Amino acid sequence: MKELTLKTPSKAELIEVIHTVATRGKGVHGDPIRNVDQYWSKDGELLAEKDIIGNLEENHGKIEK
Repeated sequence: MKELTLKTPSKAELIEVIHTVATRGKGVHGDPIRNVDQYWSKDGELLAEKDIIGNLEENHGKIEK
């Protein structure tokens, strides 16, 4: 696993975003039904998404279905 080096941020600001929670998954092995947090700009651009399955795959490799 690659080691992360943290540095002091050069800028931090508080901005308004739209937070939605979407349901995803088929309810079968490897694709459970789950809530996915999404963060959108006021203009409708998806800025970030937090999906437990995506996070598991990033940290532990592809999940077999």
